[in-house]
Amino acid sequence: MEILNFGSSIKNGNYILHSKFKNVHNYIDDHDIISLVTTQIGKGPNNIVLNRIPEIANNTITISKQQLIIGNTALKIQLFETSNDNVYIHNYDLLRTKIEFLEQSIVSEISPDSLGFLLFPGNEVFFTTAFEKAFISHVKNTMQDFSIEKLPEISKKMKGVGFGLTPSGDDFNCGILYALNYLQQTCRRNFSQLIEKCFQNSIGTNLISNTFLKFAYSNQYYENFYKLLKALKLNCNDSMIKYAEKIINSGHTSGSDMLTGFILTMKGVLNDKKFS
Repeated sequence: MEILNFGSSIKNGNYILHSKFKNVHNYIDDHDIISLVTTQIGKGPNNIVLNRIPEIANNTITISKQQLIIGNTALKIQLFETSNDNVYIHNYDLLRTKIEFLEQSIVSEISPDSLGFLLFPGNEVFFTTAFEKAFISHVKNTMQDFSIEKLPEISKKMKGVGFGLTPSGDDFNCGILYALNYLQQTCRRNFSQLIEKCFQNSIGTNLISNTFLKFAYSNQYYENFYKLLKALKLNCNDSMIKYAEKIINSGHTSGSDMLTGFILTMKGVLNDKKFS
């Protein structure tokens, strides 16, 4: 095994196995979660990218003295995740057009049991049980008469809602936070108090969700989302579609839910005459 990239927010310590998937092994201590991932998942502030991850996940790993210790194997830590460069589009009309293109490009790819029905109402047909229909009703009522001023309230009502290792509502709130951070740069407005309120209203008891929310709040990107924003900036439609699909394919509905929150918030603010 070889370390290809080491996230900038990872701290020394002993970590216990939390969950295992094909391309991700998640480990936790009392406060943080870090992930051993393949190149398919890519870089991130709490990701350790390996050229291959063990077929059998070790129960514990240790990070100490510039080494990652997995069982009897010690890997030298040499490479660190680097800062993201500028991904912002300051032309509102162009940005609005690119977000609309992004939305339409994922219509056939977005997870059918995600919050994507907020973008594509036809996907509601995939929700058939009484619980699923109640879920749809709650989400639609929450998103009724969307406005930027309502985002803290929306974040609070979406917290912990839905299915999966990270509930759909938590991933959606990550999308809100990424969008607000992006728009703060694009609109050259101070959204810091709004971002703070949305973040505080999103934090719950799910350690994995809280980790993703923390990095969205502090505007630290994971690789595929960063490359999606870079493709938006460079007007590369093929790359935009490629990385949107990679995001959608990460987790069961997590990527779809996060993109839905991102797109809806971007559209909501860009179409608000106060900010355009």
